[in-house]
Amino acid sequence: MALIIHVDGGARGNPGPAGAGVVIRRDTGERVFEAAYFLGHQTNNAAEYYAVIRALTRAADCGEHPVCVYSDSELLVRQITGEYAVKSANLAPLHQQVQLLLLRMPGWSVRHIKREENRRADELANLAMDRKCDVIVFDCAGSPRVEASNCAPAPVAPPAGAAVPGPGSGNGPAVRVTVAEPPGGDACPADLPAAESFTVATVLPAGLCIHAAQSLLPTIMAMLNTKPNEFAAIPTLTVRCSRPGCGAVFQLSPIRPGSEN
Repeated sequence: MALIIHVDGGARGNPGPAGAGVVIRRDTGERVFEAAYFLGHQTNNAAEYYAVIRALTRAADCGEHPVCVYSDSELLVRQITGEYAVKSANLAPLHQQVQLLLLRMPGWSVRHIKREENRRADELANLAMDRKCDVIVFDCAGSPRVEASNCAPAPVAPPAGAAVPGPGSGNGPAVRVTVAEPPGGDACPADLPAAESFTVATVLPAGLCIHAAQSLLPTIMAMLNTKPNEFAAIPTLTVRCSRPGCGAVFQLSPIRPGSEN
């Protein structure tokens, strides 16, 4: 049995108040989940990505089923399927989150459809923007309606050297971060570690720029929190620093327990 997912995201003003709409059905047509999510201040493209992230997160609670995601955003679909490169530093970490969520699915596809074929997801995205809150319209699991503000600010990275929640240390899983492209000019307010690569398990390396840390942490945490058999299959992922003008590029690859750091 497969799950059919329709997603849509939008922002009034681009960027501006943003919302995401998610519709999940079984391939038999049975309704599983419908929700509207208020995303705070985002761009249209970021809202589209957040819609996919919310949808895949909820789909994972349905058990191990293949998913087919439908979106009317051609850019989103072509970036997820690898036809287009992700050039936006703001979208890169969202793209990585989607990749990691798809890794956990037994099978997946992402397809582009016309806007008129995505009407319900569009209605839900607009509902979130109108009400400025999350609204769970239907949930087969019986979750209550949620109508609370969800204007979450951008995550704040902990200071360099601070503990990062996550499994294992020492012989546990870790992530090797390779500096593929250093920051440009004087764009970085802190000096990156002198080494061309460093390892993250439960602490960040001292001296790491807070902007780089904020960009890296969502992907690192998603990698470290995968199941052991999934962790071993994660490919090398690329993350760009979100600081304007920096241009630093990092490549993240899993270090299997027991292997050399």
